[in-house]
Amino acid sequence: MELVHLNYLEKNEGEGMESIETKRLLLIEYTREMIEATIAGIGELEAVLGCEVSEDWPGIDFFFYLPYVLDNVKKKPEMTRWTRLVILKEENIVIGEIGGQGDPDETGEIELGYSIVPEFQHHGYMTEALSAMLAWLKEQEVITRIFARSFESNLASIGVLERTGFVHQMNEDEVQSGGKITHWEWHKK
Repeated sequence: MELVHLNYLEKNEGEGMESIETKRLLLIEYTREMIEATIAGIGELEAVLGCEVSEDWPGIDFFFYLPYVLDNVKKKPEMTRWTRLVILKEENIVIGEIGGQGDPDETGEIELGYSIVPEFQHHGYMTEALSAMLAWLKEQEVITRIFARSFESNLASIGVLERTGFVHQMNEDEVQSGGKITHWEWHKK
């Protein structure tokens, strides 16, 4: 298969798709076509992208969230720019996703979420992806505040947040059925 940025992005050049590239990763807009393909099956997404998709992606939580996302994207197509697939360039494979939990709100606040499949964890990929996403978000004038949440027990995720400059907002922490959720904030510099 061709590299995704030479295949899918080239095929859709001129349609306003903006990718974010790092040394090892390509973050591409998760379009309506891709969302529909993911819901239909990973083979469908691989056909759309022209690259592999990890057999462990998407995780169960993200997968069950997709019909809701698709409904929102049908109403507001431009919201896809806030969520990206994470592609490991060297292996030409989707290894995760990163992005906003919807559009920024009316005050310019956006909550970020991310995940990476277990096989590719602990290699710095998500720190690299989040750093690149933050740099891109910093350039978006509409964004005034970026925040994230993580279970207190998810030390790897907390490490990613700390390494990318997020600050723990202890006064906003909450307890849910799955455990304590910590709140983090990143300030545009």
